[in-house]
Amino acid sequence: MKSQLSARSSTDGKDRGGGGGGGGGETRPSSADGDDRRSSNGRGLSRGNGGANVSQASSVSGHNGNATTAGGGAQSGGGGGGGTTARKQQTSFFSGSKIKHLKKPDGVPLWRKDIQYEFLQAIFTDDKAAFTNSYDGRAGQTFADVYIDAMARSSKTSKILRDKLTSERPNALNMAMVCLLVNVGRMNTTLNFFPEMKAQLRTYHSIPSLQSYTDTHAYKQLQDAPRLKSILKGACEDRKEPVTLDQLTTLPVPRTNPINLIFLLSTYAPKISELHFPESRDFYDLVMRSTLSSKSRARAFLWLMWWYLEGDFDNESAMKNPFGQGQEAKDGGVPCRVPQFEHLTEEQAAKENVDAEGEIEFGEKMQRERKSKCAFVENLNFIAKQQRKKG
Repeated sequence: MKSQLSARSSTDGKDRGGGGGGGGGETRPSSADGDDRRSSNGRGLSRGNGGANVSQASSVSGHNGNATTAGGGAQSGGGGGGGTTARKQQTSFFSGSKIKHLKKPDGVPLWRKDIQYEFLQAIFTDDKAAFTNSYDGRAGQTFADVYIDAMARSSKTSKILRDKLTSERPNALNMAMVCLLVNVGRMNTTLNFFPEMKAQLRTYHSIPSLQSYTDTHAYKQLQDAPRLKSILKGACEDRKEPVTLDQLTTLPVPRTNPINLIFLLSTYAPKISELHFPESRDFYDLVMRSTLSSKSRARAFLWLMWWYLEGDFDNESAMKNPFGQGQEAKDGGVPCRVPQFEHLTEEQAAKENVDAEGEIEFGEKMQRERKSKCAFVENLNFIAKQQRKKG
């Protein structure tokens, strides 16, 4: 049976971290904009006029079909495509995510609530050794282990950075957290984290929760968003990786690296939301909805990672997932919905992702430094302009 899968995102929701900006294109509102919108706009992508027709029998249930990605127009069968078709798939694959990007005025820091720090921390400090390295077959790895390893193996990662990723764990974890936001599309390639940045089409932002605890040189190891995106793409292009969900589900465990999997889940976010989330929630709520506890969102994220990298897509896998038992699906069958979320009131949510005083001081200091550097450059440009007029 053929499944026509939409490559459009399931989210164009409210930025609870204070950032604005749009993702472009026609995207459905996230459930972060309201609990009940899915009934008219969310699930409508799978049945309505503007969305894709998603079959009830998904590839996860064992049905392999052809997948058409709406973003790039490239078609792929159950196996891995090659040549021009494969290149077209990769192009749409990396640009398929339509989540609302973090966007703030130049110089304004990205605070803990902007990046959902506690969600990221819960993911990368989880100690369940439940994953297998897809490169060398080592079992008993944490998610952080396999994610950082994939970053280090990317052909776009320099030897110096590769050595740091494998030998300096705290800095590697900080970089991995930012990479995950780029990976899922929450951060686009206009962001830069160095106050010396001069590019006109990018904006500078410090990330105090990740940069204020390192020395004055180490904070620069974070890399800028375009470089991080290049590293992530390299991890997906250096060897043959699945570019559709149908291709993924036909492969043996562990199927792919986690970076490629996250690109896939983001590309097929409407399908993932329909398969694995309750009616009023969607995939991008994992990184955006602050009224779901950080720990329960991280658990759901890791549940999905294990399900697609390590699971057999059956009842046993759903019940023995190390990150919690799967919840019953809407129409019965395999209980493949993520574990139940912990709901928070606005007051409870405000107690998460609270910036430390030292982080606030760091952010304000870097904001002043950025303003000073911009003023200095502007003054130099003015002097040069005056000299040209005189000449």
